[in-house]
Amino acid sequence: MSDSTSRPACGVLGAGSIGAGLARRLAARGHEVWAYDLDAARVAQLAPAGVSTAGSARELAQRADVILLALPDTPHILGALDGDDGLEAGLRAGHAVLVTSTVDPATPRALAQRLAPLGVDVLDTPISGGPVAAEAGTLAIMVGAAPAAFDRLRPLLESLGAHVVHVGGVGDGEVAKLVNNLMGSVIAIGIAEGLALAAKSGVDVDRVIEAVSGGSGGSWILSEWIPRTVLADRGATHFAVDLMVKDMGLVRRLAEAEGVPLAAGALAERLFTELRDAGHGGSDFSILAAVQAQAAGADLPERGSG
Repeated sequence: MSDSTSRPACGVLGAGSIGAGLARRLAARGHEVWAYDLDAARVAQLAPAGVSTAGSARELAQRADVILLALPDTPHILGALDGDDGLEAGLRAGHAVLVTSTVDPATPRALAQRLAPLGVDVLDTPISGGPVAAEAGTLAIMVGAAPAAFDRLRPLLESLGAHVVHVGGVGDGEVAKLVNNLMGSVIAIGIAEGLALAAKSGVDVDRVIEAVSGGSGGSWILSEWIPRTVLADRGATHFAVDLMVKDMGLVRRLAEAEGVPLAAGALAERLFTELRDAGHGGSDFSILAAVQAQAAGADLPERGSG
């Protein structure tokens, strides 16, 4: 535990690709960093980066001032809180818990209500950009928090993200992230169909991406994500189809609750669900572009990770 308010000790709960990237980034920025994961081997891989291993979620809370939850979904978060060795047992007044996961907005709101009697601040800080951006500190972070809590944690958040926006109160960051993923999923479909059309027409796909990136069809997914995923190494997963399906389910339920029709969103959920059911659940969501091209009788180039 650190006595410094400028460099608080940090605990990362969940050492998957995003959690590992966050832990490495925080350690590189001079924070004392602890990590815990049910898979101890994941945490052990972070030792060369200066990340220490906690023996339980409770110990993680006892060692850190700020805890970042990098877990897949609400059941994992709630499960990590409970029990004698759970996170809640180690929390104390002055702690801050950052929910970096993409979850139902009700989850951080309920968590904030649950932990308020302990004097613990809860912020939802869902992130966009993937593991590479997490380690580089170039994430987009959409924050839902009380103003005082955001002001206190802003320096830490800005060390992790190049684009940090305080959207509103607790839970509002998750709404923004679901909007982000809704838009991104629909954009990905347009890119997949466009690249399939280019490939089938016999045009150099890389040149098409370069050209379109400067036009109205350009996007971050087209110019940044596609070249380093499906066109580089289809065996590497940065944001899995499984997670896209999970997030689109969250989008649908939020839209239903608010009475917002989602024609394009419904199509995106169906297409990514079909991808998952066809055996691509563990693949990066950009695999949609390769599958679309194959369905058209064409192939996209794959340069390899090296």
